[in-house]
Amino acid sequence: MPILKAEHITKKYGKGDSEVMALRDVSLEVEKGEFVAIVGRSGSGKSTLLHILGAMDRPDSGSLTVDGEDVFAMNDEQLAAYRRAKVGFVFQFFNLLPVMSARENILVPLALDSREPDNEYLEQLAQAMGIADRLDHYPHQLSGGQQQRTAIARAMIAKPSVILADEPTGNLDSASGREILDLLRKSIKQFGQTLILITHDQSVAQTADRIITISDGMIV
Repeated sequence: MPILKAEHITKKYGKGDSEVMALRDVSLEVEKGEFVAIVGRSGSGKSTLLHILGAMDRPDSGSLTVDGEDVFAMNDEQLAAYRRAKVGFVFQFFNLLPVMSARENILVPLALDSREPDNEYLEQLAQAMGIADRLDHYPHQLSGGQQQRTAIARAMIAKPSVILADEPTGNLDSASGREILDLLRKSIKQFGQTLILITHDQSVAQTADRIITISDGMIV
C-alpha cells in the first residue's frame, strides 16, 4: 500500500476572467521510503501540489490519503495536528526563529503539541545532519548550510511519515546544495521516511528515485 495517494486533485484560484486552473485532475501514488522529485517550470502547479500534499491548502475536488488517513475529511483543527505529526516541511528559506538556538528550533514542532523530546533521537538527527556541535548556537552563528541542516532536523524531529521539501537547495551554493541532497537521501533511509521534493533544477531531480513532471497543472 502506498504511504501517500492523491486522486483527481483539482485546484483553481480566482474567478471569471482572472480564474487560474492550478491543478487539473492530478493523481499520484508514493511508496514508503521513496524519494520522488516533482519538476516543472515556474507556474506549472508544482508548489500548489506540494501545499495540498502537505494539507496546507485544500483542493476544490479530489482526495488525499496519507498513512491510511483520509486527510481532507478532517476539520481545520485536526488538519493542524495532522501536519505537525505526519508531515515534515523543508523550505528554500530556512525559517529558523532567530531568538532560539538550533536545538530549540529543532524542537519547535514537539513544543507546539506539548510533546516531550526524545533526546536520543535528537542526538541521532544532529549527528546525521553534522550539527551535533552546533545545537547551542543561534541562527546568525550558523552558515547557510548549517541552517538548512537544522531546518531538516526540525522537519524530522516528530518522526513524520512524509518529508515535503520545496526547493531546499535553492538558497545555497552548489557545494552546500549537494551536501544537503546527500543528507536528505541518507536520512530518509536511516530513519525510514519518505521524501517528496519540488525543484526546477534537473540536476537535483536526477538524484531522486523517480521524477514526476508537471506542466500547466497536469502530470505529463
